[in-house]
Amino acid sequence: MLLVNADDFGKNEEINRAVCEAFEKGYINSATLMTNMPGAHEAYKLAKDNGFADRVGIHLNITEGMPLTEGIRNNPLICSSDGSFNAAFYHNTKYRLYMDRQSIDRIKEELDAQIGLFLEMGFTLLHIDSHHHVHTNYPVYRALKELGVKYDYEYIRLSRNLYKGGNPVNGIYKGLYNANVKRLARHTSSYFGDYRDLMGYFGLDPARTTDRMRSSSGQTDVFFEKNDVEIMVHPMYDNSGKLTDTDIPMDEQNIIHSCH
Repeated sequence: MLLVNADDFGKNEEINRAVCEAFEKGYINSATLMTNMPGAHEAYKLAKDNGFADRVGIHLNITEGMPLTEGIRNNPLICSSDGSFNAAFYHNTKYRLYMDRQSIDRIKEELDAQIGLFLEMGFTLLHIDSHHHVHTNYPVYRALKELGVKYDYEYIRLSRNLYKGGNPVNGIYKGLYNANVKRLARHTSSYFGDYRDLMGYFGLDPARTTDRMRSSSGQTDVFFEKNDVEIMVHPMYDNSGKLTDTDIPMDEQNIIHSCH
């Protein structure tokens, strides 16, 4: 099975429009919402009006915008002096692996508030992923795990594993993390990555238009039949108004469309 998820729904009005167009054209079959961002409430209305509210999960966010809770704003690892998220911990390997108990508690409070607002808006699908994949950092994972007592997670995104080779130490961490995630949620995928990861996995170059326009082969068909795969996309518009996944035209991603 193939899940194509649009991240960053709710970030702003333009991305909201792009996500709606991607749903309409069948390029995606789910999206995840940033509840703390300016377009969050508009996103709910658009999802409800266009009939895909039941396919929207939550994109947890502690690296961009303003927090929903007050306590976390005083933590310099997470927020600047003006109270906005600064992603400082995200750029420091030590704090991606370890934080003190108080910091984890503040993160837990913020994630709880974001999930609570998500449900209060009217969304119901507890598909969990996160901005900049912060839920794959151990302190954030600990907070999310503790909230699992309160929330029955339907699905949690894996750490990226749709690649061949890579750093062996990083691979060990990802393997251990993903094994734990599979015990925390009712469902997960077998593989997760973005469109470039998927192309590279099958030896295709995402920078080449000819490779992007190739239909799926029997090899990719079998891969999707045997495995649950999540592909992350970021719908937006280029300067000409064309719908893109960051910088790759979405209408050229045939390796996804043919299996979707």
